Amino acid sequence: MTKPKLLLSNLPIKDLTSETDYLGIIDKGDLIKAFLIGNKDQFDEIKMFSLYGEWGSGKSSLMKYLEKELKTEFNTFFFEAWEFEKDENLALSLLEFITLNDTDITEELYSDILKYGGRILRGLGKSIKLNIPLYPNGPGVELDPSAFVGEISKGEELTFYKALENFKTEFIRFEDKITNGNNPKYNIVFIDDLDRCEPEQVLNLLSAIKLFFTYGEKTIFLCGIDKKAVEQAVKTKYGEIVKSSEYLEKIFDVSFSMPEHDDLFKLISVYFDSTDYKMSTDIQPINHRISEFFQYLEFSNPRRVKKVLNKYQILRNIKLLSLPGKYSQFPNIDEKDKSQKSYFETILVLYLIILHEFYPEYFASFLEFNLKSKNYYQSLERNTTFADKSKTYVRRVIQETSFNNYSTTPLVSIPFGDSFSASFSICILPSDVENFNDSILEDEEEISKIIIGDNKIEILFYKYIFENYVNMGKDEFLSDSSFLSIKKLIKNAL
Repeated sequence: MTKPKLLLSNLPIKDLTSETDYLGIIDKGDLIKAFLIGNKDQFDEIKMFSLYGEWGSGKSSLMKYLEKELKTEFNTFFFEAWEFEKDENLALSLLEFITLNDTDITEELYSDILKYGGRILRGLGKSIKLNIPLYPNGPGVELDPSAFVGEISKGEELTFYKALENFKTEFIRFEDKITNGNNPKYNIVFIDDLDRCEPEQVLNLLSAIKLFFTYGEKTIFLCGIDKKAVEQAVKTKYGEIVKSSEYLEKIFDVSFSMPEHDDLFKLISVYFDSTDYKMSTDIQPINHRISEFFQYLEFSNPRRVKKVLNKYQILRNIKLLSLPGKYSQFPNIDEKDKSQKSYFETILVLYLIILHEFYPEYFASFLEFNLKSKNYYQSLERNTTFADKSKTYVRRVIQETSFNNYSTTPLVSIPFGDSFSASFSICILPSDVENFNDSILEDEEEISKIIIGDNKIEILFYKYIFENYVNMGKDEFLSDSSFLSIKKLIKNAL
């Protein structure tokens, strides 16, 4: 028996190579690497670097790549902030992490750094008694001086400002210690997973780094940042007093952005091969077709795409194992076995997996014809510019179409033609639309007018099918599966 195919991990790629660089991020990594190595002489002034990218865009993989590539030029530290999320003070956790991860420092130096660092960091964000501006005319970090006198050396009289001076001295001493001899002369601290932490923790950590960790002359910080998440955190904390974009510009000296992932072809090709799929007179490799399909849906977040493709691979494995008595009417989806299967069923399965995983309300309403009929009638009533004659036609189409029977019709028996049938159209239309009318079934420009709420992906799928409908009708590999059986398969198996 053929072995089931393995799935790709959603974890960051720790040893990124040209073979595993599915997102094309090595080029970006090499650019950042060259920049950092070539500008060391400015690290006494430039300390804070950001790598912007949305959740799942590959920031962690890129930072892991940089950590490996920069080891000969820097002492590297990789702080995964999310692992310390439960700690009361992320900034203090960072300080402990940096000092604990270097075996060359003495116990005395370690103790002094934590003693003075703990005093200036303890109580971060707890009070409004002391306010230190992050930058001129900018927001301040709220600190409670009473919290600076911690459990260590309670009897010692030490002001906040004296503790700050002592910490500065000890931090520079720490830098000198770990960069001496044959060690690299500079340090780089990677801070990852900030977008998985609570907003307040994120802002406190960034503020602490900006204010207290940049006294040295040999240590820089590269933070992986979901820009939208931090901007929302700034807005929540400071309201309209501080512009979120200005906050980030002032915190970070230099910013990089993850490359755009408009082309996911290399990732898609891990799951789909180059087998030619013929649709009418159009012949294209299946990996090109699927790549274009994801682009058309504007569904390009790498982590989300990988999750969808892994779920798709699970269905392939189920079909390969031929589990007895289960999952009857299995769709004739591409199996990466060098032979053409049903393209329509393949993209229908991919689309329903997307809905199931990321838009559960749309997945639930798919094929809910009573709900659709109700919403379409309401849309007709709202549309005052729609002629009564046309409204009557649409009502008759809805009333006379046996939607429920159509959902169980084997796909091979669907009467594809040169234009949409009403039944087929309403099977894949969103449940809630604006300006529903007969032109939606035949006019591409009208389709773009029916968006309501956040159902863009439903509209894009409908448009994709609309534009490729004639070729879909030439699909010679449709099976006995139905819309309903495929939905049930995804719901029950995934």
